Amino acid sequence: MILVAGGTGRLGRTLVPMLVDAGHRVRVMARGDSQPFPGTAADGVELLRGDLASEEDCRKAVAGCTAAVFAASGFGIKDSDPRTVDRDGAVRLVHAAADAGVEHVVMMSMHGAAAEGPIEFLRCKAAAEGAVRSSGMAWTIIRIGVLLEQRLEIMTAPLESKGKVMVFGSGRAPVTYTSVRDAAALIVRVVSDPALRNRVIEWGSVTASANEVAEAVLARAAHGSVQRIPAAAERVLSVVARPFSPFLARIAGAGIWEESGGTAFQWAPGRAEFPDIPVTGLQEVLTT
Repeated sequence: MILVAGGTGRLGRTLVPMLVDAGHRVRVMARGDSQPFPGTAADGVELLRGDLASEEDCRKAVAGCTAAVFAASGFGIKDSDPRTVDRDGAVRLVHAAADAGVEHVVMMSMHGAAAEGPIEFLRCKAAAEGAVRSSGMAWTIIRIGVLLEQRLEIMTAPLESKGKVMVFGSGRAPVTYTSVRDAAALIVRVVSDPALRNRVIEWGSVTASANEVAEAVLARAAHGSVQRIPAAAERVLSVVARPFSPFLARIAGAGIWEESGGTAFQWAPGRAEFPDIPVTGLQEVLTT
């Protein structure tokens, strides 16, 4: 049995059926608040409504599992917090997994994760990485880029209603994106291959500027224009929005980090190790 924490999220919804198709039994753990919780489970899937803030729920989630995938995140959810999900929730689940005798934990992380990272999300991911490294279990850390599908959703949200595509900052800085399909495909490989344990893998799909992504979106839609949020506005929002909208403040802070070019990395060397896993590009995501 493989636990997928955050199994109803963007990555989890793609990953779970792929694991089942590969012959694994899967237990999905999710709160069911930000994303609907399935009313019935598909064949080979067990559903567990649980909260990463609860030690009891974490113990239930890992019971009887040989592997666990931490695919939950509180960054892009308005009513959530990376500190409670990506840091504290991850650490809590790792401890529960170690106590339950789980053999292998796959920790989904982010390029740039570091104890002194420029944004809190990266510091939370570094804490989760540290917990799994010191857990005594076999582990694999997968550091991805900005989720391509999530970024497209944010950028295109006002396209139909206002004819606008959102671009934060200058839009000139390179950003490495990772498609959820590519991330899920690597996880399936990792849980099945002992040679991929106790290592860090950086996993990207495409590097492009926000302006280039916006141009592709507008070309596909054949209408609309760019609405730009200036970098100066991001800097102000990252501070003044904290008391009333922590979500908006952290989105603005992430935009400032992107403007620095810190989100870009060389993903081709990592992909070269897995030539049979197709690279999902921007145009492919736009057409599906």
